[in-house]
Amino acid sequence: MTGPGAPTGAEAIADLIRGQIAVGLLAPGARLPSVRQLARDLSVAPGTVAKAFQRLDAEGLLMTRLGSGTRVAERNGALPSAVLDALRRSVDNADRYDVGIEQLHAALDALWAEEHPASPA
Repeated sequence: MTGPGAPTGAEAIADLIRGQIAVGLLAPGARLPSVRQLARDLSVAPGTVAKAFQRLDAEGLLMTRLGSGTRVAERNGALPSAVLDALRRSVDNADRYDVGIEQLHAALDALWAEEHPASPA
């Protein structure tokens, strides 16, 4: 979770953790670093990490228990392998054709919206 381009806002940190859960890097029951440790690793204020953890806890992705730390909720897990395989191929192709993450994300959003149009109000 560290390195150049590490997330700095609470929502960016929450997005990073959501993604790590989705691809199986953080398995159900996996313990996350403490708020203070992750804040040091990401060079952000502890309050920023705490907000990210609170959001993910409210979404049911994380569970925080006094004395046992913060863990990935047991009901959560990686995406189905077929979806992960397709995503990996998409990332490989994006790299091959010099397509950045922003373009790839925008394309996925557009494709999703096309396949899942909003219901009329």
